[in-house]
Amino acid sequence: MTRGAAHPVELRAEAVAAVLAGAALTEVARRYSLSKQTLSQWVQDEIRTVRTDHHARAAQLTDRLFDILNVHLETLSAQLQAAARPAWLEKQSAAELAQLVAVERDTTLRLLAGLFPVDDQQRELPEPANAAPSATDDDH
Repeated sequence: MTRGAAHPVELRAEAVAAVLAGAALTEVARRYSLSKQTLSQWVQDEIRTVRTDHHARAAQLTDRLFDILNVHLETLSAQLQAAARPAWLEKQSAAELAQLVAVERDTTLRLLAGLFPVDDQQRELPEPANAAPSATDDDH
C-alpha cells in the first residue's frame, strides 16, 4: 500500500484481531503487507479504546449503583420513621418487633460493610491491653 494512503477498515480490523488473538505482530504485518509500526499503533489504539469504553461503562455502573443505593437508603429511612411511631409500635407483637429489629440490624451492618470493608488480615479483634491471662498463656 502507498505510504500515507488510507487502509480499508476491514484490513485494519482483521490485522488487529489477529494480533489480539495471539498471532505475532511481525507475522501479521507481513501477511497484510503492513509496517510493524503501523500495526503496532493500530493495536495500541484498539487497546486504548477498549480501556476507555470499559472505564466509561464502569463509571456509568457506579453512578447507577449509587442511585439505587440512595433510593434504598431513603426507603429504609422512611420505614424506620414509620416503625418508630409509638402508635404503630403498640400494635405489633413481640415476635414482629424482634423480626423488625433483626432485619434493621442486618441491613445496617450490610450497608456499613459495603462502606467499610473488613481487611481479611484484620478479622480478629485485638486483645485488650489489660486482659487477664488465658489458660493457654505461658506462665514462664
